[in-house]
Amino acid sequence: MGWTIRCCDENCAGETWAINIDDLINNHCDNQGWFLCNDCENAGYVKKKFKTQEGEAWQPYLKGVICLGAPGDIYQPFVFLVSYAPNEEPEDIWFSYYKDTRSMPGGKLKLGHGPGGPPVLKADQMVELIKMMIERDCLNKSEVINAIGSEL
Repeated sequence: MGWTIRCCDENCAGETWAINIDDLINNHCDNQGWFLCNDCENAGYVKKKFKTQEGEAWQPYLKGVICLGAPGDIYQPFVFLVSYAPNEEPEDIWFSYYKDTRSMPGGKLKLGHGPGGPPVLKADQMVELIKMMIERDCLNKSEVINAIGSEL
């Protein structure tokens, strides 16, 4: 599956093609994971459209990606940073992954994502999830506070 990265700059109208998810993540982002226009190197986005089970359309603009897997691993979890217009800041996080077994005999590249798969969460829902995990002793509150404080 290919991906078209469009420029956020209305004066550019640049479009860049990524052949697959591996190409998109590894060759069309800056060092923080934001998609870039190949023509002018400004911010870019990937527009998607999905029909929901309720018969409505979900039309996210993918602005960037945060990779969560170790380089070279077959299984590569990541999140897309999602907005709902080309020049808006991301407000949702779309969990996804890919598996790359192309180095193995008969291997292929497989993308796993929703809707219908992993969830899409609002950023404040992620904070709520962490809070609920602390309340249920799934996460240690002190470790979370220490990790956030030392990383910012």
